[in-house]
Amino acid sequence: MKFPSFLLWVNGLLFALFGAGFLILPAQMAMLVTESAPASPGGLTDMRATYGGLSLGIGLFLGHCARTGAFRSGLLASLLMLSSAALGRLLGIYLDGKPTWMIVLLLTAEIIFSVLSVTALIVSDDENACGA
Repeated sequence: MKFPSFLLWVNGLLFALFGAGFLILPAQMAMLVTESAPASPGGLTDMRATYGGLSLGIGLFLGHCARTGAFRSGLLASLLMLSSAALGRLLGIYLDGKPTWMIVLLLTAEIIFSVLSVTALIVSDDENACGA
């Protein structure tokens, strides 16, 4: 398995697991990430949809890209989503103050996987240039 495909499968799995966690256990996942949880049914439902459903959908899309060979589309989507999330976390840390340990862990993962996505895009370009 080539690096771009492998990276898309890993990203897809991580997004899908994160999303499934929020779909099934939104309050517990919110406590893990933010040390608080929504107090209303509407807040929990929105968390299931936003963190759960969207993350699961992203994971499924990335898996689809890996399976069908749409590496550039999947890698670009990964890069844009992960780097945008990292930007949001950095802005939040700057404006809102002390982050939780999970926020720091997620930020670190987002930065690492953004760099890996850029690397995989470059490798993917090289492979396409060689006719692979």
